[in-house]
Amino acid sequence: MKNIVLILVFLFTLNSFSQNEVNKWAVTIGTGSVLYSVENGPDMGGRLIPQFPRLSVATYLFKNITLAGSISSDFNDSQKYTTYDGEVRYDFGTSENTINPYILIGGSLVKSKHVLPTLNFGIGGTLWISDHFGLQGVLMHKYNEERFQSQRSHTFGSVGVTYRFSLSGGNGRSTSGRKRIWESKH
Repeated sequence: MKNIVLILVFLFTLNSFSQNEVNKWAVTIGTGSVLYSVENGPDMGGRLIPQFPRLSVATYLFKNITLAGSISSDFNDSQKYTTYDGEVRYDFGTSENTINPYILIGGSLVKSKHVLPTLNFGIGGTLWISDHFGLQGVLMHKYNEERFQSQRSHTFGSVGVTYRFSLSGGNGRSTSGRKRIWESKH
């Protein structure tokens, strides 16, 4: 619960970090899941750990590059697992499209028995339903050094609902030129 309060405080204080009209922000709330391999599952106490809620904040930095941070924790599971993730996304120039695929690289601090770092790489994408709302999915591999026996490399997947906004105010109209999904020709 303390982690959720910290994220909410961060979200409400974002305005002090950005005075630039071109900054584009997104907040995602969703769910995730940790999946250990068949070999590592018994050592970790099970193969699957459900995560809820997963909260993410992202900002579009410059051409094709987005910086994101996320937090999620185990939900109704005997295994303890909380992850603090940071990642850089490269979107192949599709940030203005209805379908926005990307690749990512980043790192995490995973708190289970101990707090340990992981190196993350993966793929993801957002399906923009409107100028402000989208559905996001991410699949990543979290690599952990073998010398750390209390945590193993694993797969992490998440899905969520994304809300995109600008901190610069404005009239609330979209300047992205992105068409809504129902305006696209099929």
